[in-house]
Amino acid sequence: MEPGGFHCYTHAMSRQINKERTRRRLLQAILKTIQRYGRGTLTTGRVAQLAGVAQPTFYVHFRSMDQALEQVAEWVAQELSPGLNPEASAELDRAAEVLEEAVRKCTRSLVHDRKMAEVFLSNRRDQTSALGRRWSVLTGSLRERMRQIVVQVRPDATPADAALHAELLVSIIFGLAEAHLDGRIDNLDRATATASRAIVTSILTTSSVADAA
Repeated sequence: MEPGGFHCYTHAMSRQINKERTRRRLLQAILKTIQRYGRGTLTTGRVAQLAGVAQPTFYVHFRSMDQALEQVAEWVAQELSPGLNPEASAELDRAAEVLEEAVRKCTRSLVHDRKMAEVFLSNRRDQTSALGRRWSVLTGSLRERMRQIVVQVRPDATPADAALHAELLVSIIFGLAEAHLDGRIDNLDRATATASRAIVTSILTTSSVADAA
């Protein structure tokens, strides 16, 4: 490569890196605004000011606020997905232990970043927004992973029982995360252990949803 060509290449790379950094600052500003004031307060001016850029810069990166929200939803989902994808165990004698670890891992991943956790938890039922719709997909994946682990704890569990306990586990994860963020639970590991062991006991002693009722 000619010296001049190398200079142009490095300049282009530097511009691309700076552009990506600005885009990330804008996404973070949107997330922070939603956390502090709610989604209804979003304006391009407020977001740009918080990101430390001029308002027209917003439209260099996004066509509209709706597109920006779509990208925020995708970004946060990518950040949270690994922690909300617990592994099942092929060893049946470890299945209960794996369930407990799965609940701990998922809850810990939710509270790792307060801004992301609060936005996720406060918007998860709002199907009118990109945030709520993306969260629903993420929650559905978590629910299915938990159902698989329940079946490994109790291989003869009925589909209805497996679905019921998976739903309880997802609710426990969200509930414990919220309680920890609110300061109502200090020892999160103890709380997740207590809750997950109670679910394991229920899984092992429930013969069917009908019998439980």
